[in-house]
Amino acid sequence: MSTFVGRQDALSRLAAALAATGGSGWRRPALALVSGEAGIGKTALLARFTADATAAGARTAWGTCWNGEQAPAYWPWTQVLRCLDDHGPQAGPATVPAESLLDAGPAGGDGAGGRLRVFDAVARVLAAAVRQGPVVVVLDDLHWTDDASLELLRFLTGMTYPGALLLLAAYRPDELAGPAATTMTDVALPAERLPLRGLSPQEITELVQAVAGADAADRWAPVVHERSGGHPFFAAELSRLLSDGPASGTVPAAVREVIARRTSRLSADCARLIEAATVGTGTLLPDVLAEVTEQPPARIAELTEQATAAGILTCAADGTRFTHDLYRESIYSAMSTAQRLHLHARFAAALERRHERGGTVFAAEIAHHCTAALPHTITPALLWARRAAQIDAERYAFTDAAAHLGRVRTAALGAGAVLGDTDHIDLLTAEADHRLRAGDTATARDLLDTAWQRARHTGEPDLIGAVALGIDRIGARFAMPRTDLIDRLEQAHHALAGTATATEAQVTAALARQLQHSVPADRPRAAPLAEHAIAVARHVGDPATLAGCLLAQHDVLWTPGTATRRAEIAGEIGELARQAHDPERQTQALLLTATAQLETANPAFRATLHAYDHAARQLRQPRHDYNLHIRRAALALLDGDLAAGEQLSAEAAALGEAVGDADAGNVRMSQRLEIVRARGDAAQLRDTAAEAVSWWVGAPAHAHAVAAGFYARAGDLDLARRELDTVLALPDWRTDRSYLWSVFVGELATAAVALDDRPLCRQLLGDLLPLSETCAVNAALVAFMGAHAHRIGSLHAALAEPVPARQWLGRAAELHRRLGARGWQAESHAAIAALDTRPRQQPPPRHRDSEVPLRRIGDMWQAEYHGRTAFLRDCKGLHDLAALLAAPGVDHPALTLAGAAAADAGRADPVLDRTALAAYRRRLAALEQELADADDGNDLGRRHAVTDEREQLLTQLRQATRPDGDSRPLGASAAERARKAVTARIRDAISRIREALPELAAHLDRTVRTGNTCRYDPR
Repeated sequence: MSTFVGRQDALSRLAAALAATGGSGWRRPALALVSGEAGIGKTALLARFTADATAAGARTAWGTCWNGEQAPAYWPWTQVLRCLDDHGPQAGPATVPAESLLDAGPAGGDGAGGRLRVFDAVARVLAAAVRQGPVVVVLDDLHWTDDASLELLRFLTGMTYPGALLLLAAYRPDELAGPAATTMTDVALPAERLPLRGLSPQEITELVQAVAGADAADRWAPVVHERSGGHPFFAAELSRLLSDGPASGTVPAAVREVIARRTSRLSADCARLIEAATVGTGTLLPDVLAEVTEQPPARIAELTEQATAAGILTCAADGTRFTHDLYRESIYSAMSTAQRLHLHARFAAALERRHERGGTVFAAEIAHHCTAALPHTITPALLWARRAAQIDAERYAFTDAAAHLGRVRTAALGAGAVLGDTDHIDLLTAEADHRLRAGDTATARDLLDTAWQRARHTGEPDLIGAVALGIDRIGARFAMPRTDLIDRLEQAHHALAGTATATEAQVTAALARQLQHSVPADRPRAAPLAEHAIAVARHVGDPATLAGCLLAQHDVLWTPGTATRRAEIAGEIGELARQAHDPERQTQALLLTATAQLETANPAFRATLHAYDHAARQLRQPRHDYNLHIRRAALALLDGDLAAGEQLSAEAAALGEAVGDADAGNVRMSQRLEIVRARGDAAQLRDTAAEAVSWWVGAPAHAHAVAAGFYARAGDLDLARRELDTVLALPDWRTDRSYLWSVFVGELATAAVALDDRPLCRQLLGDLLPLSETCAVNAALVAFMGAHAHRIGSLHAALAEPVPARQWLGRAAELHRRLGARGWQAESHAAIAALDTRPRQQPPPRHRDSEVPLRRIGDMWQAEYHGRTAFLRDCKGLHDLAALLAAPGVDHPALTLAGAAAADAGRADPVLDRTALAAYRRRLAALEQELADADDGNDLGRRHAVTDEREQLLTQLRQATRPDGDSRPLGASAAERARKAVTARIRDAISRIREALPELAAHLDRTVRTGNTCRYDPR
């Protein structure tokens, strides 16, 4: 619309917003949002203001959004950067071609690109531009923008620039929906908001006069205001009719009639051209329109001039477009469905030919036309939707990528197109993956549930496996039964068994990991599956598949004392991920390496963690932002900054909840343990103890050990004793060693020391001595919980052994100093000071030969004797010897060294325990009912299968039980087995020592006694 009236208040406010960004120094930009319905005058206001700003010396850069289904990600910003490239120089490091800034490239290789890189690059271009003078960036029709562009706008408003910058956007608020509406709400908070409404009667009079003359204004202005409601576009169109001299009865009641009347004056060929153009994008493409309308290019130029003369089209800087979107929308809606389908199909074909000729074509645009032409274009619709999704995903615009796939799937089903099982399931799983990466876990889960039902119906192993892997990526809460997830993975594993494919290896590895991170009863099954997955993956020869299978092996090994081996595996995972161009897996490998380094008290963990931080930021996904906050919180807590750590941990918890991470609660609890422990507030300690029991219901030994330690710190010794007794009564408290074992044993030691439970202190000392040079790290660097040497020193102190206590606490202080763990270093020094306040006891006299240090160094053992040093590979017997040498003259039950429960000392283990017997009997009862049902239904096949299973169970029960129904003993008693096992492994360890230090081996032969109790007696 060339005529502009009114809006003086809005112009003044925009001018003031631009002026407010002036001055010296770096400052945030001004943001103004112009809103209103279609045709209310938003674009006219922007054009008038930018003309005034340009006249005053400011540079302006425009970006107009298309309908989001047709435009590629970042399209309006691509236009803005082109404007800045075309007008005026840039300076400094931001001098980069605009086309390359918003083309992140594939998410692989060295991880270059990523959403943050894109955002930062655009910010640097703007910073370089404002150095030359004030800049106004205009984003028109923002209601049609993609999510990535809107996120970029939010990012840019939070940055600072060395000059005046006004970000000016116009949009229709009634056409914003979904995530875009939420993001716009956040963007609008600091903005200058200018909602436009209808013009006043006086302003309408001025408009009518400018368009139709003074006489028409005197006669018809009140009628035009009444009919248009002050709407500038409607009023201008009505005024143009008045300029043709109509009678009062010819004034139409709706703008659609106005537009229809104008188009009716066009020639038939021009009308067909205009109808075809409404199907396309904002800017007309003459070569495409020539193919669609079957007209020669010269004729297209003539018809375009005719439509321009009629005021329907207008020439803009980037080409010819409709004068107003209401023209395009009204003409498009007036066409029949069949006509629209036909034009969309012809547009898709013409754009594909343009692509073949090397012309500029956006995959999203072709995908839109193919989708709109369904059901006739199903194959190209799927092809181009996938291409558009891939391009947007490579630009880290995951929500937009998912939308391409969701639209074509929904449109195909709605149009009755034949969508095969493979295509349907592939669309569902791919869309779910993009939704998950965008942080929309709930939608991803719903999509995968639908895909699972369809895949199961097909019975195709590869389809079942693909969906199961998608479900696996959502994850589950640690130390809780994962029945549904494991069940689906097991079904996929069974379907794929023996196929020797990458999918079989991936599903097997996923099943191994889920079993390992489930409840303790599931974990023994994990290791064989991980080994099988690796064997299949090495046969397949795919680096990405092998990296995933090695991750399963890493997690199966994940327990204290295995850090060196895990670091080797993590290194191999990182190299394979590099070969596979998988930056996410590379990032994960860096985190696992940093965790292993921190466990072994290696200060290099900080450098690795810094590399992880950089790599994760490059990925720019909500779940990786969440993971970054977790590790930043853990590092702040390690450094002793509780306030920063607590704030970062709370932010991480909020992010984890927002992205739907299944383990977010465990992470929050684990970091709270360290925060509450460090603060030492009795009330918080009690509350956390109670919460631990209710939270970790899937890992009762861990939960009650944490409660025991925290009650002990709070001074509630009766409650600590109760929780400690609960742990000791559990059958698996000695055998369950997940990656949380360091937390478990640390809290158990705290309770044992506070309760002066010396037998337990001695037992825990034997467990911890082999780990004396390592540290407690909760999960994948979720929280650092001190060096094990600190707990060893505390246990020695509780056992009234001040000399080794001081030695180990001093060692802990040194390890904490080396790692920069200031809070833990202070605790170690405080513990040493507490020792100094006690009366010093002289150690009992020792034979000179008793001074035989044997200590763990990483995954190796260092032995010293008579000035000679040797290093030995780890074996169980060295653990036993270390425990004996640490307490000379003390009897150690073989059961304790072997890790068997004292309650089992006098009896042999049963073949089946009571739980297993009960399970067998419940199953037999169920089979009896199934037999009866099969007989009732005359189902011979079912009866045969049930009978076979029943006979197998009865045979196993007869072998495992006595005639009276009690379980048969498995073999020798636990005490006898422990005696034999410990004796054998101690003698094996001495044999190994003999090869390196014969004199030490001879000394140990003389001084170490084995049997039901073992003892080191150097005298």
